[in-house]
Amino acid sequence: PPPAAAAPAVAAPAAGAPAHAGQPAHAGQPTLREYTLAEVGKHCSRGDAWIVVDERVYDVSRFIDAHPGGVGPILNLAGKDCTDVFANYHAARVYDRMLPAYLIGTMAAGEIVVAPHVADFRRIRQELLRRGLFETDSRFYLKMLAWHCTLWLCAMYLSLGCDSCGAHMLGAALMGVFWQQLAGIGHDLGHSGVTHSFRRD
Repeated sequence: PPPAAAAPAVAAPAAGAPAHAGQPAHAGQPTLREYTLAEVGKHCSRGDAWIVVDERVYDVSRFIDAHPGGVGPILNLAGKDCTDVFANYHAARVYDRMLPAYLIGTMAAGEIVVAPHVADFRRIRQELLRRGLFETDSRFYLKMLAWHCTLWLCAMYLSLGCDSCGAHMLGAALMGVFWQQLAGIGHDLGHSGVTHSFRRD
């Protein structure tokens, strides 16, 4: 008998994406319309923004103004496949709790081609996730808090508790270091990287 036909290749979901990513709808769910990249590419404005994540098409037009990261990131990726960018900046709960409300279709077979370097990136990211290197170590932030408090207290003492010009200059320098160091923590907070809660951070 002739050999069985090989199963068609399916693009692998981005590392860190949920298990259902890149898979067809489950039995019993309504069949979703299939789109081409050219069709998706027409929806790239603030009032009409579609994105592709793991071969699924989402109309995020009504969410764009409420996006915690601002309008810019969505506009830059509207009408495109943003699978890897989305995985880098969003927790797994976003896939499960938020994205389904905006799902309008899937990509037609063969439309999304994963380049070898992208596949390598996804494998590396998956390994980093497996090792827990994206998890927050609270001890680090406790040490940073102690460091910032030390800088601030020293700066305030030298600036307000001393009379010499040299002490005031050193206090000013330490205050500058304090604000510079604080910028790093501000970056982590801005990406919800400390508590992983947007509201708390």
